[in-house]
Amino acid sequence: MKMYNEFMRQQHRQTVSIILLALGLTLLLYGFNMHAPAVFSEDNDKGFATAESVLVREVSIGGLKREADGRLFKAYTGKPPQACPT
Repeated sequence: MKMYNEFMRQQHRQTVSIILLALGLTLLLYGFNMHAPAVFSEDNDKGFATAESVLVREVSIGGLKREADGRLFKAYTGKPPQACPT
């Protein structure tokens, strides 16, 4: 009986660990999607969701500008600039 209880306890720990891992991954994916604001271009009036890391790079090279209504727009057409304009 003692061996059975240890086996069940180990199974319980594994199950709880897997559930917590799945929950953590789900929350990470949710967080990544929440940090994807819409960026507009001349060709796209509806905007497209862009990851925050991509936006940071775009801002650092001068590739985005904010309009008066608060929307982000690409400051270039075609290929992006390769370096910071300053």
